[in-house]
Amino acid sequence: MITFVIPAHNEEDTVATAVAQARAAAGPGDRVLVVDSASGDRTAERAAQAGAEVLRGPKGKGAAMNAALGATSTEWVCFLDADLVSSELNVPAALRAAAVSGDADHVVGDFEYDYPGTILSSTFTVYEPLAARFFPETGHLGANSLTGYRAIRRSLLREPLPAGFGVEAHLNISLAVAGATARVVHLGVIGSRFRPNGGSMAWEIGTTILDLAQAHGRLDPAERPRWDDWLAEGVAAVAPQDASGGRSATLARLFAAVRRPMPT
Repeated sequence: MITFVIPAHNEEDTVATAVAQARAAAGPGDRVLVVDSASGDRTAERAAQAGAEVLRGPKGKGAAMNAALGATSTEWVCFLDADLVSSELNVPAALRAAAVSGDADHVVGDFEYDYPGTILSSTFTVYEPLAARFFPETGHLGANSLTGYRAIRRSLLREPLPAGFGVEAHLNISLAVAGATARVVHLGVIGSRFRPNGGSMAWEIGTTILDLAQAHGRLDPAERPRWDDWLAEGVAAVAPQDASGGRSATLARLFAAVRRPMPT
């Protein structure tokens, strides 16, 4: 059995689409659970109308996921994004099929964005370099490795997740360190609602990885300030959301950030 978990903060326009897909994918004994993450709109109402169980939760993506885990006991948990607008496939159905038919512990849903100009700046400027440096065992989890679409064996989720947007980086790393096996499944083209974050997401991702590196004895606390400075430079490159200077100029800025030397 599997619980489809949809953390949602102010997603009244799209949450019903995610719920409809999850309900269509659900088998006997499966659950569809929306965690209303301190929304100020009609997210909870729209989710309930679409047929989901609704749990009121705190603000923060990871905090909402923790609330769901506290109410979940199925063998699998499948996390889904609430900002789903369109998709080629039934996303939860594809993740469910991969989870129950294989022997992986962690199914990661990679996908293409419907807008081909999308740049995963936080992923390749912050996450990929830091994960490769401190946690090489994480390996390659697709081009969209910080995807919000993934299925995980519930027994492996024993500790609280970080409250914010570092949660996907935490899952990738902590599961790999624990010896969990991962499988990447391609979900086709997905359309979603983009909201600028001014670099805050990149900072949360980076600090989550550095915190894990310290916790696992891979980063000397005395060296942490130098890594925080390195991260701040990357966040500064990611933060500008306006690409009016052109895609090439944006990529040049990000590539320069990726190439900057890491602390020795």
